[in-house]
Parts: sequence; structure tokens; C-alpha cells
Amino acid sequence: MEHATLCIHDFLTTDTQRCINQVILLFSLNSKLNININGKQTSVENNIAIINHSDLFCITHAEQLVELKIPIQQIIPLNQLFFNSYYDAKALHAQEYLKYLILNMIEKLNTMNSMELPQLTELISTLEQETKKSTDYVYIPTIHSENELLNKISDYIQKHITQHIMSKEISSIFYISSSYISILFKKYLGISFKHYVVSLKIALSLNELINSNKTIYLISENMGFNHYANYTHQFKYHLKLTPLAYRKKLNILHNNPITLLTTDISGYSHYFKAYLDDHNQALDNEIINLDHLKYNDLAKQPTIFIHIDNLMDIIQTNLNQKLNFSDLTNCYLLINNVSNLASASLNLNGIVNFIDAIFSNCIGVVIRIKSIEEYKKIEQVISQFLIFKPKYHANGNMYNFMILFDSEYLKLNDINRLYIKVRSLNINIKLAINVEGVLTQTQSLKHTFTLLHRFNFDFNFIDVERSELRTMLLKHSHQFDNVSSYSDYYNKFVTLSKLQPNKCVYSKLTKNHFTQYNQKAPLGISEIMQHTIQLIKNGSAVAYELMNKCMCDVALMNHHGIYEPIVYIMQFLKPFYGKAILIQPNYLVAKDKQCTHLLLFNANTHTTLNKRKFILKQQTIISKLILFIRTLNREHSFIDYALPPIFNDIFIEQSLLKNIERSNMPKSELRHTTYPHTPIEFDIGRDEVKYIRLSPTNK
Repeated sequence: MEHATLCIHDFLTTDTQRCINQVILLFSLNSKLNININGKQTSVENNIAIINHSDLFCITHAEQLVELKIPIQQIIPLNQLFFNSYYDAKALHAQEYLKYLILNMIEKLNTMNSMELPQLTELISTLEQETKKSTDYVYIPTIHSENELLNKISDYIQKHITQHIMSKEISSIFYISSSYISILFKKYLGISFKHYVVSLKIALSLNELINSNKTIYLISENMGFNHYANYTHQFKYHLKLTPLAYRKKLNILHNNPITLLTTDISGYSHYFKAYLDDHNQALDNEIINLDHLKYNDLAKQPTIFIHIDNLMDIIQTNLNQKLNFSDLTNCYLLINNVSNLASASLNLNGIVNFIDAIFSNCIGVVIRIKSIEEYKKIEQVISQFLIFKPKYHANGNMYNFMILFDSEYLKLNDINRLYIKVRSLNINIKLAINVEGVLTQTQSLKHTFTLLHRFNFDFNFIDVERSELRTMLLKHSHQFDNVSSYSDYYNKFVTLSKLQPNKCVYSKLTKNHFTQYNQKAPLGISEIMQHTIQLIKNGSAVAYELMNKCMCDVALMNHHGIYEPIVYIMQFLKPFYGKAILIQPNYLVAKDKQCTHLLLFNANTHTTLNKRKFILKQQTIISKLILFIRTLNREHSFIDYALPPIFNDIFIEQSLLKNIERSNMPKSELRHTTYPHTPIEFDIGRDEVKYIRLSPTNK
């Protein structure tokens, strides 16, 4: 196994090269780092740059550069699907923590040149949890150069990389000369066409070389090399050893050794002091001066949809009594299967009373329609509902009813006819559609967008977590690639469609959406807060499952019908809606006439301490204040710790469940204090969030 290496460069510039058999982390001690990654020039400044296996990169200017090279053999034990993923530097929140780990390793290695350090494993784990983006296929970097033609050529190469590719083939497809192709690659990527193709083939071949027992001859054929000898020659050129020697070397070492290449680090001692000595206080203390805050964002109410497969399952169980999600503001129950609901044999009174109770709790009802027959029966149910509950029709108050036309079952012509029919009913029923079936039927992204604008539905459901939709988007537009995250797919679709963002719905959120999600643990507060902050910043719409059905579901209730933490976090956010707010990585602040509202949490789970200290200061108010505090953590409201999923398939007495449910509430408390004599301090642990309301006393 290769050693990881650490090095500090006073100055560094490089030619364009392919990163093969390693992942490279770079940061500048004096914030001077300019780098080109996959054709895109970036000024990294004081952030960490991540160069993935298979990436093209060129360091155009760097000073005081810290470089960590990690062989992929040290990463694969922590990520068995390494080749089907990449690390996204934009998703890295623990920047300072990783710098601390790296500089700490350099200090230790300064006295012992090479050794195994647990910090390296911790660093890789942090990358895995925070920045890993999984892909449906083996990761191939997408080129984002300033030349659109070159980007299209590289996209073609990416799709045909397992074939034998020559410049004359590219010439005939794109109607340009071979010499012009060479000019494009040299000018915009700093690398020859041949080097670009061959180096990518070598990088991709490591997947089969490591993860299969295929012969080297077969691997060379699979990667489009005409001759086995050519593959071996190119492999040795790029990795300094033959494919056979590479395979033999894989299992020589089983630890994680790391070597320091810089022999003298004394010239960087002042940087080390700044990062290491002051690390804990800078990272784990947060001072909030309430007198000098600028509220530049607006907290917008999100729209929440809750998936229910069969409404009768709810009506006929005690869950009916628990469906009070009024704290979620714009909230709808999305009924996916109405075949039983449309049956004449069911108790209509029960259905009408259930819908009335839902509406009374300010919750809407969405019915997914998959056939014309289903629509006819649902129209009858709505008519009967209005007869039994005339107040809705009399007041024009039917905005809580919505019909979702399922375009994967209904033809577009039928949807158009039903659309016209609903509008002619003279009832204010909202309408929605799912885009997957529209794209399947039109086979054109442009035509799909045109139809969606023409219909002008109230909501457009987009299920980017379904591989079928992502495959269609890849097929119909070069704007998408197979390495983008689910959120990237969703945001790009909304942008290209020019639909209003608040009319688009992320059809079903699962834990696979989160780059920091650890499958062996519940979804953490950090991930939930990142998600909900994006919701209120954009006024987005998203759909969750009502109850957990599988480990990857993001649901509002667990298997036993007890609220998950996300419901309480939505409660905490309610006082912020419609107000100007300040959004920071670890807290939110809003202010109205009488009160100041704060939401404190620990977004950075990778710290040297288990807690983050918040210090609230305010000099302008000297009267006594009342603090109303609600705390959510593993002891309060985090149901997966009080009732782990291992009990999902075990019978539990109802009395025990009721006791657990009663205890599954955020802790509430009141405090009394005086400013400015003593600042208020709060310690926020991992997986903890506090809502705090500061209000003056009446005295």
C-alpha cells in the first residue's frame, strides 16, 4: 500500500496533470491559491481544494501551500464504492477542523518522519461524511472550460471512454479538423488530446484492477486499448509500475502510514501557532452581539407534502387522531392510492368527517389521480363533501384541496381534458402534475418545459431521486451529468425550466439526499438544519413520508407513530416565518417589535470539543428579560435514541409506547436575567438545537 504524503511548498505552479490513484487536499497558509480543476479556474484563497481521482488539475499560483496526498487504497476501506463517488469541496463545512488535523499531523511527523496516525483516518471519515457525492456510474469528471465546443467534445469522450477514440473520429462528428482539436485541448486544458484520453482510461481502469479478478488483458480491452502492451506501457508511464505490479502491491501493507516530505517546518511556526494554539476557542466559541446584527434574509414559509399510500389505513387507525401538523404551516397530505377511497362500499360519512377534520387543522389534501375513472369517483366524493359541508363552498374556501395528475399513467391529452373540466367546476381546487411522465411522453426537455408553462399548474412534482428521471435528463440535455448530486439535478431542472421555484416540489426526500448522512446512525441535527434552512431561504416545497418504511426514508413519524425531530425543528422555525432574519452557519436570529428569536445549533459536528459555546451580548437593553428556551437533543425529542429502529419489528405494549411518546418532547424552560451585566451563555452539544425567545418583562 502506498504511503500518504504531506508537504509544504513555499511557491508552486504545475503543468496540467491527471490525478490518478490518489485524492489530493490543498490549502494555503497565507490564502494564496489559484487552481484550475477540470477546466475551471478558481481562486481558492483560504479554503481547502479537493482534487479527486480522475480529475484534471493545474496549480497556476500557490504560496505557503500545504499538500496532502492520500492513496485511494487508504480510502477504499472506508468507502467500498469509492469509484462511484467523489468529494465535493463546496459541501465541506469542517474546513478549519481539517486544517487543524493536517497541521497537527505535520507537527507530529516533524519528529518522526513516517508513522501511522489516527488523524488521517479521522480526516478521511470527515470527507466521507461531509463531502461524498454518490453517483450512478463510475465517477468521470465533467469539463467546465470557457469553450463550449471543447466541453461538448469532452462530454462525448466521457460517454465513449471504453471505446477506441481517435481525433479523426471527433473531427467527423463535430466537423472540425484534428489540428483544431489539438489547439482546443492545449489552449483551454493545457494538455494534448491523446494525453487527455489515455490518462482518463488509465484512471478508470483502476476500478476493475482493484475490484475484480479480471485479467489485465481483458481490462485493457474493456478500456478500449488496441494492444495489451500499449495499456501496460501507458499504465507504467502514469503510475511508475506495471498493472501486475500494482495489483501485487495492493495488499502488502494493511495500516495507514503517512510520510512528511518537508524536512524543515521552522519557517511556518507562526502559522502553526495561529491554527493550533487558538483552534479550540476560534472553532468552538460563538459570540453573538445582538446590538450589531444585520438581518439581510427573509424567512419564507415552505410548503410540505406528506406521503400517504392509502388514506383508509389512516382513517381506520388511531393515527387519525395524531395528524396535527399545523406547525408545518403550508401542509398537505398527499394520498397516493385512492382506489379504495373511490369505492362505493366505504362509509362516506367517515371520509367526509376525516377530510373536514384535516381542513380544520389547516392541512390540505392532495389526491393523486392515475385514471379517468378515478377522477370521476373523486369528483363525486368532492361533490358529496360540499353537500355535507357547505361552508367550504359558500366561503369559496376549497384551497386546501388539490388534485395531482399522475402523468406516468394519464396521457397528456387526457390530463388536458381533465384540467379543463376541473376549472369548469367553479371550485377553487389546486392542481399539480409530476414531470417524469411528461418527459417520457414528449421525449423532449424543451417540449416538457413548454407544456408545464402552458398548464401553469400550482405545483410541479420532480422526483430527482429516481434513477429513471436522471437517466432521461442525461439523455435529453448536456446540462446534466452523472456526477451531480440530487439537489444539483433538482436545482438545475428548476433553473432550466424557468418555473417559479415555489411551484416546484422535491417529490420525495430520502436520507440519500444528504452528503453527510451516515447510514449506521439517525439523520443528525446538522443535516436537518442545513435542509430546513434551505427551505426557509427559498420558500421551497418538499415531500416526506408520513412514517418510516425503510432506513433511507425521511419521515415525520417513526414506525410507531411518534414524531421525528424534524417536526419539532419545524415548530422552532415557525416564529421566524415572514421576518427579516440573519442566517449564520450555526445560528439564526430574527427580531420583531418585542422579542428576539434565536435558533442555536452545532452545524460542525467535527470539532475537538463535544460542545460549542454561544455567548449572547446586548448592551442597549438594561431591563430584565425573560428567556423562553426549548431544547432538542438526544435526551429530548430524538426518538431514534429513546426507541431505536431495532424495535420496529418487536411488539411493545401500548402503555409503554404512550410513556415514551409523552417523554419525546423538547425540553421547555424559563429563565430570568438582566443585561448588560452578565452575557448569557449556552453550550450546544452535537445533535442539539435550542430555540430561544428573549422578551422584556412587563415590570
